[in-house]
Amino acid sequence: MKTYSFIVTLALGLAACASSDTSIDTTSLGSVTSDSLALTSPEFMNAEEMPADASCDGAGISPALAWTGAPDGTKEFALLMTTLAKDGTKYNWVLYGIPASTTSLANGSIGVGTAGITSNGPNLAYSAPCSSGPGTKTYTFTLYALSETPTLPSDPKAVTGAVLEQAIAPLTLKKSSLDGEHTRP
Repeated sequence: MKTYSFIVTLALGLAACASSDTSIDTTSLGSVTSDSLALTSPEFMNAEEMPADASCDGAGISPALAWTGAPDGTKEFALLMTTLAKDGTKYNWVLYGIPASTTSLANGSIGVGTAGITSNGPNLAYSAPCSSGPGTKTYTFTLYALSETPTLPSDPKAVTGAVLEQAIAPLTLKKSSLDGEHTRP
């Protein structure tokens, strides 16, 4: 009789799960997701150390990134890499105009989308983490799925991270973030 009660309880529990709207925490898969859009990297897991090549202590090239689950109606993507410094948010990578058909950026990727101006440099390219302060720093990559092409200045040197964020705010369908850590040797 105990086995029968256990089976009935299990069946009722499974039926309740199947009929409810459940979420799966995918942070252990290397990404932090918002609904179905998921940003990952084959080079590091969420909240783990990025490869040395992604920093100024290595080659200083962007890490590989990949994403799945773009929502219906996505016209293009934008990507920001930020870190919180003592004097506010710093933008290490400002990239927009990424075609909707794109699902990844290779290690050291260039030529996909349009690069805006970074806080450090300033550069129209990936600006590798190179913190002069002690301790581990967190760098957040955020991918935005956009419903339209944002209205931005024609000169990429005028497109800062803050300008891009303001332009894409009303156009963002979904976004997903991935944190990478970096500690200077």
